[in-house]
Amino acid sequence: MRHKRPFEENASTPIDLQILAIQNELMTKSDILPPNLREALAAVGERLHSGRSVEPELPAVLAHISALPAASISQADAAIATAANLSRWRPEPAWHEKLFWPYLSDKEQLLRLPDLRYLFIFHRDGRMREAALQRITGALESPFLFAAVAMRLNDWAQPVRFAAFACAKRCFPLTSAEVIADAAASLVLHQDSWGRWGVERQAMETTLARPDVAEELARILCEGQIGPVSRIFRLVLKNSSIDPHLPQLAANARQPWVRAVAVRAIADMRAAWLVGMEWQWIDKSMGRRARAPRFDFRDIRLSFDKAGVVRAAASDASPIVRRAALTAVIQHWRGCKEAQELALKLISDPSPSVRERAVFILSRIGGSVAPHDRIGIPSSQ
Repeated sequence: MRHKRPFEENASTPIDLQILAIQNELMTKSDILPPNLREALAAVGERLHSGRSVEPELPAVLAHISALPAASISQADAAIATAANLSRWRPEPAWHEKLFWPYLSDKEQLLRLPDLRYLFIFHRDGRMREAALQRITGALESPFLFAAVAMRLNDWAQPVRFAAFACAKRCFPLTSAEVIADAAASLVLHQDSWGRWGVERQAMETTLARPDVAEELARILCEGQIGPVSRIFRLVLKNSSIDPHLPQLAANARQPWVRAVAVRAIADMRAAWLVGMEWQWIDKSMGRRARAPRFDFRDIRLSFDKAGVVRAAASDASPIVRRAALTAVIQHWRGCKEAQELALKLISDPSPSVRERAVFILSRIGGSVAPHDRIGIPSSQ
């Protein structure tokens, strides 16, 4: 009986593993699209490849694309291009094939079918993406299409970025706040990794500064229960348009981390957001250091009932928010009588981190109480 070699059946060679990894990646990209959309895109791809009009399949494709979630834009970009065969090069048909039907190039298809622009912004040929963006006008009807145009602001090809910037200036002001906020909630997580855009960034910053967009974002942040809502909130804090909604978020956001971040922003009168990581020394003499988050800041210039927000946070159901309240007291108001009252109230809190802060406040008060006028917190009646 012949013995199996190590690389047969149960063992995999490095080449096998590479092929498997590529197959898994392709499957993951295709899985991002619903089966009915993949089928419709494949039909469009066959027609594009043979030079026949895609008009019969186009309405169904665009309806399915518009319904995709904005959060899938990064993966869906390549998946759509692959499924629809939106390649840079197409073979010229043989002369006898042209006798039976007129061969239409991708450019000719775009000129004949204006709605093809919403598909060709995913084309692998930068000239087609540029031409598609130049033809998009009016309000963008879905969060996914908004995200698709926004992503082109960071396109690798400069002419495409310029076309996307012009498109954004035309279309973003006309697009509804609901569409923008839905897309922006996903886009803000990735924008700091976009390294190619420059002046094009202004289109997004101006759009997110709209009061109606900020109001809709605040609603999304308030209602969000799962997912990276607190990370999104931190990034949204870059823009002062969210400031009027901070008290609502501090009181009513469903995620405790969102409430805690809003409480700290109001107490500090300063918004902070993560901009990256940096090395910090632990012990220079021993050459020991560690990576720590690096934040950027801006001042908040609105007037809030800071004391009321902190008092309410100290009674919050979540220890995360109660801890944020006592952290604010330690940093700003630990010498006042009300700080002592809050600390005494929380000295037996179930959360160890809350109890530790309460003990720290009481240990620093001693027998003296600072005047309330100096710290801005009125005593409770």
